[in-house]
Amino acid sequence: MTLNQQPYRIPIVDFLNNVVKKIAEATAWLNVLLIGVIITSIVWRYGFHNALVYLEEFIWHIYAVAFMFGIAYDIVIDSHVRVDLIHMNLSAKKQHIIEILGILFLLLPCLIIVFDHSLSWVADSYRVDEHSSAPTGLPHRWIIKAFLPMAFMLMIIAAIARLIQEAALLLHHGKEPVVTDPVDVGMLKHLFNVRINEMYREPDDAQQQSAKDNNNAGDES
Repeated sequence: MTLNQQPYRIPIVDFLNNVVKKIAEATAWLNVLLIGVIITSIVWRYGFHNALVYLEEFIWHIYAVAFMFGIAYDIVIDSHVRVDLIHMNLSAKKQHIIEILGILFLLLPCLIIVFDHSLSWVADSYRVDEHSSAPTGLPHRWIIKAFLPMAFMLMIIAAIARLIQEAALLLHHGKEPVVTDPVDVGMLKHLFNVRINEMYREPDDAQQQSAKDNNNAGDES
């Protein structure tokens, strides 16, 4: 079940997920550039019998960036591959617990470790001005490596949002969320408040027209 299919929404989770989705959706356009570079490389290789090494390296550079940012997007919409033969048959409460434990003890530690190491990788690459081992390859390899900490930070944000979501739904498991007016609650409580998904839906045209007619009738009376 993806986030958009969840019956409940949480404001702080929506905010974090929207940040990740906006960035990931923007970088997804790199796939269009990737297709163009691949076609150019093929035409140049087989049409002009001249393989351009820097174009071939540029292909995997583009692919790496789009792929890494795409992983963060997968965490947000929960579309990554799962082997959940046991998980799918458990109760909703146990599923929330497994998700929380998995994020706390597997996903987040892994992401934080790679993020921490990637900072030194970028720094070392910049310090020695690392370039391709091929004579005609791309220079300044620190540029592509700089996307590593950015992508993993985005994954960390997505993982934290998922952790908050699972924890909030676990705490509200078996209870109907209390519909609260944002004016009547503090900002912190409002951000972490589990709300019914219906509250996020915009009124349709018929509802808007009905409300407008009622207002007009009230003005005439």
